[in-house]
Amino acid sequence: MTPPQDRFTRPAIWLHWITALLMIFMLLWGEDYIRRPEGASLAGWQPSTHATIGVLILLLGIARLLWRMGNPPPKLPRTMRPWEAWAAKATHSTFYVFLIALPVTGLLAIVPYGIDRLDVDQVRVFGLFPVAFLPNLGDLTGNVHTSLTILTKALVVVHVLAALKHQFWDKDGLLGRMRPV
Repeated sequence: MTPPQDRFTRPAIWLHWITALLMIFMLLWGEDYIRRPEGASLAGWQPSTHATIGVLILLLGIARLLWRMGNPPPKLPRTMRPWEAWAAKATHSTFYVFLIALPVTGLLAIVPYGIDRLDVDQVRVFGLFPVAFLPNLGDLTGNVHTSLTILTKALVVVHVLAALKHQFWDKDGLLGRMRPV
């Protein structure tokens, strides 16, 4: 069992796992929820669900960042090599950037994406407010969103493989720091 001082706080753990589940869902199926051929309608629950989950990820990312600023993570195991500690910090910093940038670019991409589709004003967050009021910054936002999605998928794979390496190869108890209690 990982000693309490070597674990993340409960709020950090729950924010991590809720965000991780939403991110994995979006990385695997999010595109299916928003993708519509030119001339098709964006009305319906799937595009709105995509936007809503994106906004939830943004809010959770901000909450995680604020929590992290006031609650530093536990120290890394002493068994970690310096390059592993650097890679862990770089990976986590990149995740925080992506947790903000992916939803923001996604929200900014909806207007240019909706120009060739119908009913963009029907894409609503939490079923309450439309996201079509945002400025049209052109195709760049969609391209950046797509690129960030690909990079995030790669980063998730690296993150999971590193966690498994620590659990089963190094046996340093690193996964116990983030295990829900």
